[in-house]
Amino acid sequence: MRRRLLAAALGTVVGLGVTELGLRVFNAALHPAIYELDAQLGWRHAPGVHRRFRDELGREVLFATDADGLRVEPAGTSPPAADARTVLFVGDSFTQGSQVEYAETFVARIGAALPHVRALDAGVGGYSTLQESLALEQLLPRHRPQLVVLTVFDNDFADNLMPYFSGLGPRPFVRVEGAVAAVQLGADPTPFLPFLQPAPGAFWLYQHCALYRTVHKNLFLPENAERLTQLEQRARRGLPADDERTAMATLLRQLAGAVRDRGARLLVAAMPTRQQVARGACPWQDWLAERCASQQIEFQALLPALQAAGVERCYYEVDIHLTRQGHEAVAAALAPAVEAALTAPR
Repeated sequence: MRRRLLAAALGTVVGLGVTELGLRVFNAALHPAIYELDAQLGWRHAPGVHRRFRDELGREVLFATDADGLRVEPAGTSPPAADARTVLFVGDSFTQGSQVEYAETFVARIGAALPHVRALDAGVGGYSTLQESLALEQLLPRHRPQLVVLTVFDNDFADNLMPYFSGLGPRPFVRVEGAVAAVQLGADPTPFLPFLQPAPGAFWLYQHCALYRTVHKNLFLPENAERLTQLEQRARRGLPADDERTAMATLLRQLAGAVRDRGARLLVAAMPTRQQVARGACPWQDWLAERCASQQIEFQALLPALQAAGVERCYYEVDIHLTRQGHEAVAAALAPAVEAALTAPR
């Protein structure tokens, strides 16, 4: 009996090992992950990724990253001119633009429209303004941009206070007490554990085990989608609006200082939601414009351009992100602001 039990246990271990290895090879070849967990940032783009997606309309899109995790043209691009000025675009999934081809993103369109501009797409899905600020600490000395364009979306205000993003992992966040905002560095997995499939060492398995991640993604998450969505929404609804704005104001001040210390300029662009464009009103955009003015940060509202181009054309019906036409409208509005920021006297 002992021999049979030992043989069964050994067979199970070997079987799991073979399955794990097979999944790693399969995923690397056909479904490489575009994100990898990061102890400081929460997650980042994996380097050297080539991955195909389909948008809401069934159109195939190729997503590629370079060695630094920046989104790039899969076919490669010509070397920049010797006098090219670098513009670094940071933001979340709206800047990442994985719903459209790279050449169709507003980042690539601005780079193509402005001569002698090297446009770099550092957008990462799910990022908060805090994560973008922390990523800039690494990107600024590496790429030495003359201009940083920060895209702010509606959910960034709450994201800055959330210690996790349920679809990806734990992250650093801002803790607000009264009128004081303090950055909590590191990514504590504890608040994220309710969103993981229960198992001993669940977060370690989520980090290192392809078999666990496959079951988690394809079985646990679909079966528990409604419950997990309600859990995260309750946490977000409990965040005071004053705390959200205190955190954003603090981060803008710190981010602007870091950019200026590197001899660069900062331009903030407000990206409205589909619903805000349909209503023609975006209250947080007005607040953000006032904060930028008080800190002498250049600002560009994108709502008028998207409204003029038509909300039905600029946004997908179900997906919250921009279509090709939406990226075109944003690029048309943002390119003059980028050019003006690059040519303005210091």
